[in-house]
Amino acid sequence: MRKKIIELLPVEYPSTSAVVNNQYLSLVDEVFPEEKIELLDVRGGEGRRTYERTLTFLLSYAAGLLGVRMRIEHSYGECLYGEVEGMEVEEFIRKAKEIVGRLVQQKIPIVKEDVTKERAIEWLRAEGREDDIRLLRYLSRDLISIYRIKNYFAYFAGPLLPDTSFIKIFDLVPAGNGFLVILPSRMDPWKPARITGMEKVFSTFQESKDWASILGVEYAGDLNDAIRDGRISEIIKIQEGLHEKKIASIADEIKKKNVRVVFIAGPSSSGKTTFTKRLSIQLKVNGIEPVMLCMDDYFLEREKTPKNEKGEYDFDTPYALDIKLLLSHVHRLLNGEEVERVKFDFYRGRKYKTGETIKLPAHGVLLIEGIHALNPMFHEGIENPFRIYVSALTQLNIDRINRIPTRDTRLLRRIVRDTRFRGHSAEETLKRWKYVIEAEEKYVFPHQEDADVVFNSALVYEIAVIKYFVESYLRPIGPEVPEYREALRLLNFLSHFLGILPDEVPPTSILREFIGGSSFVY
Repeated sequence: MRKKIIELLPVEYPSTSAVVNNQYLSLVDEVFPEEKIELLDVRGGEGRRTYERTLTFLLSYAAGLLGVRMRIEHSYGECLYGEVEGMEVEEFIRKAKEIVGRLVQQKIPIVKEDVTKERAIEWLRAEGREDDIRLLRYLSRDLISIYRIKNYFAYFAGPLLPDTSFIKIFDLVPAGNGFLVILPSRMDPWKPARITGMEKVFSTFQESKDWASILGVEYAGDLNDAIRDGRISEIIKIQEGLHEKKIASIADEIKKKNVRVVFIAGPSSSGKTTFTKRLSIQLKVNGIEPVMLCMDDYFLEREKTPKNEKGEYDFDTPYALDIKLLLSHVHRLLNGEEVERVKFDFYRGRKYKTGETIKLPAHGVLLIEGIHALNPMFHEGIENPFRIYVSALTQLNIDRINRIPTRDTRLLRRIVRDTRFRGHSAEETLKRWKYVIEAEEKYVFPHQEDADVVFNSALVYEIAVIKYFVESYLRPIGPEVPEYREALRLLNFLSHFLGILPDEVPPTSILREFIGGSSFVY
């Protein structure tokens, strides 16, 4: 006889969800007693997402009691950022903390109801959840999972915790025009996460919120409506125009400050290459001649590459780069000397000279692009470097309380690019992704606030285009490999969106770097 996971195991915080038969399950899902159960906790991955969703549900319940409208906008380090309408932020924080605190003490069950779409829409309409209703209309499922606390209902794109008592660590503090939801620390789940300074990234998120307002697309339902109504062509054009306007303004700032060297960094699949080439065009419009260096051409020879604790080559550390040679070339170019361009052969693991010599013109600017470009070790002896951080800071969410993690957008981009152009399967990309994340958190994110400018490369319409490609790459992943669970999660996420053909994506778009057809890349 099948039983709930929580009935079979002594489950308590910080455990939040489980893996059974290579699938993510909630603690109230039923399994056979002989099946192997792997518990996940709040420190990362699906375990953390389950905690986030549950805490958001409790806050949404509190907002409903208070008669206000709450939105969860995006992540902020290890925290979440939200806003509220209909009440002063500090009053909402005080009252919401009291309500959630009582819910936690009362250990109220969180009930999952699998109902027809018609019934789900009926319940959500009673809650005034029009954004959810618009979303559910497009889901092609016989049954919809709706979660309930007492008589309050909400839809979530993933499982929740069994009851309110699992929310052991949380806090709310004012931030900007809204509030931060403090989650447990990833390092120590019995302590609240530390609030890190992210003013520049936060400001870029707010700018992207304004872009979403201009486009009239804040949630997945808005995007699906635009696709259905034939408005997506105009949205693509406006979004690309906003990108071009921002890039042009960065080029204007570089000219105004008489910058000689620009470092362009960002995490994996952020679109650094296309951004750099589009920036170079705008610099030429301003009468500035750019010279580009790619840090990937300065990897050390394979035998000199550092190894990690497993004895494997560590290509993610900045010490895998030939720092001495790169700095030598930068300084020589800034001094007006000629330099012979090098390229790195990744197959053979060696640099080679191209025979092409480059020189920085008197009115030129040196553009240096790479994941580690904001690391100060690459700025040694360089006066007043201009630093740009590029990242895909998702401006679209599923609905008011179901956010889209920025990291998922970049992962989907990478799966498509690696499959189409690098000979790596989606399974291989998923297998590698956790190491990419570890390297970013160690080497990239600590320097993002050092940037002079943050550029958001996310496109409000891109998931609908990526869906066209990536579903066929994810579906062949079988249950015999660990990556199956993540493939299922991503496919569930993509099911909230209608797909569109890539035909109207312009060849200069950052998205073309990943789906193909770029006039700058490949």
